[in-house]
Amino acid sequence: MQRLRPLLFVFPPFDFLEDERIQDELLAGGVRDLLFAWGKLYDERIEEDDARLLLDVSSHGRFVDQFFRAAPRGRSVAPPFAATPELYAGLGASPPGLAPGLEGKAERLARLIEQLSARGMRVSYFGYIGAGPDGPASWASEEAKQAHGWDYVAARYQDYRRHYPDVAGFVTDGPGFGYEITPGFRHGGQLFGPLPTDPTHRAIARDLGVDLDALQAAADRTRGLIQGLSPAQVDLFLEAEQGVFDAVDLLMEDPAVLDLLRFKTAAIDHQIDAHYRAIKAIDPQLEYGICPRLPCFATLQGVNFRRLSRISDFLQPKHYLWMGGFDGFRGTLSRYARTLREWNPALDDARIEALVCRLLGVRLPDRYRIADFERPAPKAFFDEVVYRESRKMLLRVGDPEKLSPFVGLEHEGIWLKPAELRHLLQAMVDAGLTRFTYYVLNTISDDVWDVLTEFTAD
Repeated sequence: MQRLRPLLFVFPPFDFLEDERIQDELLAGGVRDLLFAWGKLYDERIEEDDARLLLDVSSHGRFVDQFFRAAPRGRSVAPPFAATPELYAGLGASPPGLAPGLEGKAERLARLIEQLSARGMRVSYFGYIGAGPDGPASWASEEAKQAHGWDYVAARYQDYRRHYPDVAGFVTDGPGFGYEITPGFRHGGQLFGPLPTDPTHRAIARDLGVDLDALQAAADRTRGLIQGLSPAQVDLFLEAEQGVFDAVDLLMEDPAVLDLLRFKTAAIDHQIDAHYRAIKAIDPQLEYGICPRLPCFATLQGVNFRRLSRISDFLQPKHYLWMGGFDGFRGTLSRYARTLREWNPALDDARIEALVCRLLGVRLPDRYRIADFERPAPKAFFDEVVYRESRKMLLRVGDPEKLSPFVGLEHEGIWLKPAELRHLLQAMVDAGLTRFTYYVLNTISDDVWDVLTEFTAD
C-alpha cells in the first residue's frame, strides 16, 4: 500500500507529549510532523469549561487519557512566552505579556519542541500569529494599527522563532471569503454577505479599478438569480450548461460578477503574500501552510490554488466530510439544498440537488444522495467526492508534496466512523496524494489510530 505522510494537529495542553512512551508510539506510527494549535500554555490554577478549545477531561483519546487522569482541570493561556520588547519598537503596539507564574511552563514548552525535534518530529505552529489567538496587542492608536499592522505580525513571527528556534514553520487557517448561503448560519461566513470596506480592502479595489459598492450590488444580484427559479429554467440550465466556456459565457453577462471574484481573489492573495513574506524574511527554510476549503468551494471564496501555491509551501484543503455541525461537506450541501428549497418553492428535491451539484462541480453516487447524508457514507461516496476533489487539487497545484489535505471526524455534527476514515484515506491514495493533516491528535481513539497507521506506519 502507498504510505501517506501524516501531520497531526494538536490542541493544547501539549504537556502529554513530554511522555517518551507517547513519542515512541507516534514515531512507530510514522508520525514525523506535529502542528501545535495557537501555542498556548496549560494553567492548572484556573478552570475553564470550553471543551472545544481545551479538550480537557470531557474529551478522551488514547494519547491524552492518562495525562488528564493525573492533571487537574485548567485552561489554555496565551501567549506561551515573554515578548522581546525591541522587536516591537516604533510600531505603536505592545504585545501580550506572559501570565505571571507560567515562566516554568514556557521553558517546558521550549524544551518539549527541542526534544521532539531531536527525535525527528518537526513542530509547526497553527493560528493567525499576531491577530489575537496568541494574545491581543495593545495599540497606541488606530492610526498606528493601520500603519504597522503587518509589521506587528512580522515581529510576532520573529518572536516565536526566537523562543522556539527548532520550529519548522507556521500555518494559518483559511483563507477565503464566506461560502455558506443559509441566512444566519454562524460558521463559514456568508457567500452573499457584506464585503469588507476597511482601508486595505478599499485600496485593493482601487488598484483593480473597481468600486466596492458596485461589487456588493453584484453579489446581491447573484443571490437574486438563484431565487424564484422555475422547473423549466433549471432543466434548461442543466441540459445546456456543460463546458468551461458555457460558465464563462454565463458570467460575462454581468461583468461586475467577474470583478467581484477578481476582488476576492486579490484580497486573499494580498493577505497570504504578507504572511509568506514575513515568514521567509526570518528564514527561507521556514515553511508556510494554508488551509482552504475544497476546490468545489474555493473559487466562490476568492481562493485560487494555482496562485496561492506560489506564495505558500503547502496547501491543506479540508477533506472535512461530516454531516451537521459546521465546515463539513455533507452538512454544507444539505444546507445549500434546504435553503434553495426555501428560495425556490416550485422546484422539487431532485432538481435542487442537481442544481447544487452542477454549480459546485461535484457528483454523488446514485445510492447516496443528499437525503441520505445522515447515515454513514458508503465507499462509493469517497471514491467519487474525495477522489475527484483530490484530483482537482493536483490539477491546480501540480506537485502532490505541496498538498497535505486536512482530514478529520467532526466539527460537531455527526462524526465520521473509522470505516469512513479508511475509505477517505484510500481515495486520497488512489487520487495520487501523498500527505494528509489529521484533526485532531487529542481525540484519536484506538480504532482510529489503527486506521491511520494502516496508511502511515513503516
